[in-house]
Amino acid sequence: MTTVMHETSRPSGGFSNDDATAGRIFFGLLRFLAAEAITDELYGDLEAVLGEYGRPSLDDGAVIADRLREASTKLVEVVPRLIQPYPMDQQRGAMDQLFAVINLSAEQPTREQARGHLVRFASSILTLLDQMGEVAS
Repeated sequence: MTTVMHETSRPSGGFSNDDATAGRIFFGLLRFLAAEAITDELYGDLEAVLGEYGRPSLDDGAVIADRLREASTKLVEVVPRLIQPYPMDQQRGAMDQLFAVINLSAEQPTREQARGHLVRFASSILTLLDQMGEVAS
């Protein structure tokens, strides 16, 4: 199929290929990818685990852990490019440690360790969302 465009169908402002425009587009795409992981369901799962009345059963905990694993995988891929931590040295070390915790938390615990694992895993994701600030909203 061939599309014929009339000369007047071009955007009136033209196109921009400068670094500032590319940076804004890149940041917007990263926010979109992060938004795929940061859903109302994620916040519901965090509340179910960490909330005042949070004590999911082992079966519910396994389902929640699977959803947290899926979300953390997406976040770990996108977040390092999204966050500009300040001051760099201190915050970068904290971010590296946080990603290590998330990666370790993605492991499958034994049945006896499931509750503690789920709490640590949910806490590490919540800490990451806190560090993301308004990007996570």
